[in-house]
Amino acid sequence: MSAPGVYLLLIRLRRACMAGPERRPARLPPGWYAYIGSALGGLAGRLARHLRTSQRRHWHVDALLAAGQVADLQVRLTADPAAECRLAAEVAGWAGAEPVPGFGCSDCRCAAHLFRFAQRPGGSLLAPAVLAHIDQIMSVLRQYEPNPEWGRRDAFQTLAACILSLRTQDPVTDAAAARLFAVFATPAALAAAAPEAVAELIYPVGMYRTKARNLVALSRQILDRFGGRTPAEIDDLLTLPNVGRKTANLVRSFAYGLEAICVDTHVHRIVNRIGLTRTAAPDDTERELRNVLPRRYWVELNHLLVRHGQLVCRPARPKCAACPLGGWCQYAARCAAQAVLAAIPGMDLPQIGGKVPA
Repeated sequence: MSAPGVYLLLIRLRRACMAGPERRPARLPPGWYAYIGSALGGLAGRLARHLRTSQRRHWHVDALLAAGQVADLQVRLTADPAAECRLAAEVAGWAGAEPVPGFGCSDCRCAAHLFRFAQRPGGSLLAPAVLAHIDQIMSVLRQYEPNPEWGRRDAFQTLAACILSLRTQDPVTDAAAARLFAVFATPAALAAAAPEAVAELIYPVGMYRTKARNLVALSRQILDRFGGRTPAEIDDLLTLPNVGRKTANLVRSFAYGLEAICVDTHVHRIVNRIGLTRTAAPDDTERELRNVLPRRYWVELNHLLVRHGQLVCRPARPKCAACPLGGWCQYAARCAAQAVLAAIPGMDLPQIGGKVPA
């Protein structure tokens, strides 16, 4: 028998439709809808039926499923009859949630088990279990570097090193940055440099010739537009060539000690793997972390997770048996949920946060 549990269907509705009880159907305007249900007799069969619904049948959600598109599906494995109502209460607390009164809750006292969102909502069903221990998690991660000096790094060198790091392994980036700053340590010095000389210093980073030209151009803009001082405001940083949100937030947090969340590949991978977020792209991860992670941890998150990703939570073959976060990480629960979803015929929803190994 398939595992029992509760589930959340995220449905994109592009055109309004009528759905709900036949006697009192509700008009659902376009938007994103989160539907909460349970299948204590087995998730696989129930979810397979939802995913193949093409016409209105017998459940209130069928008309919505026929008119919309399932964009995501999450499950929580449990045999607790009260788990569905608890999950509905959690989703009701998500930012922007608008309950559809009486929908999906005819056999309980909840106000609704269907919620509309104007924008696609973020939210991992595993996040509450992680956030309950976030203080312990961050304390353990700090052991990698017990005395970090946040806000004391040179802003320009932080910016330049981040540009060097694109498609380049960390040890190669660190060595190239050290060679570069030994010769050109300031925007004024690098702005006057020949790109060929810069390329020679930063080789063998990926795309070293292109990065050399970009660094010279970047330095000239900092010199001309900002008087040689690397800006701290994100809107200013994003106007510089080849500077995206990750780089801008890294400068703001590492160099200026400002409240910013820098999401690189390590952060994106790890927070999805442990269950704190459920996102497909780093920019989405940043937005979701801003909603769930206490602000006091924003500045240090990147540095701590990069070190954790280099040493333990690696992209391939993570060292789970040696991980100091093992008691709080929800990776095993995520794998178990993924195993249930993998058994559903026609399950072709996109992987969130990277593939989960079997």
